Amino acid sequence: MRLALSLLLAATAVPAAALDCGAVVDHDVVLTRDLDCDGDALRVVRSGVRIDLAGHTIRTGPDATAIALEDVHGVGVAGPGRIEGAMTGVEATRAHGLVVQGVDFVAVGEGVRLTNASHAGIAGNRFDGVAGHAVVALTLPGALSRGGGHRIVANQVHDAEYGVLVDAPVGRASSIADNTFDAIGTFGVIAPANSDAVHGNRFGTVGVAGVVD
Repeated sequence: MRLALSLLLAATAVPAAALDCGAVVDHDVVLTRDLDCDGDALRVVRSGVRIDLAGHTIRTGPDATAIALEDVHGVGVAGPGRIEGAMTGVEATRAHGLVVQGVDFVAVGEGVRLTNASHAGIAGNRFDGVAGHAVVALTLPGALSRGGGHRIVANQVHDAEYGVLVDAPVGRASSIADNTFDAIGTFGVIAPANSDAVHGNRFGTVGVAGVVD
């Protein structure tokens, strides 16, 4: 799985010198400058698109989303680079196979939010100064698409109210492994014990509990 993540994020992308705040992304792009946006920054509308931050920062206001995607599959968001100040860093709804790797999320409300999404790979990211969850993955009642099956691995979470929250539809277990949590206000990991593989995580200071099921 890690090899698959690396191969996806190693795909060739096209420089995007004219990419502006609020842009609709329907092809692979490489950022060539920082984006400072009052509202939402980027919206992905096509499957298979890769966004390479290329060392740059996407900065938004506190009520906005940095990168949003809906009803697409196989999208990649690659660092190095930073997402800062957003209400939600990356928001994926009914998306399959999202990969977010090597990104710094700084001073955000939530880092990555997955809603009715499946088989996301959230790996090797850093979350620092998160008001809510670093990563939250939920399947809402009545959803036509089943979520779950995520891999949330080798991330560093520091100074967050919550670390990772994942629910688990039957048959769609998620793996939460080899992450580091420190300066967590409440819970490090919340995940159903009977369906999620939670192992190898390291916990520093946590307000209430490292793992809750």
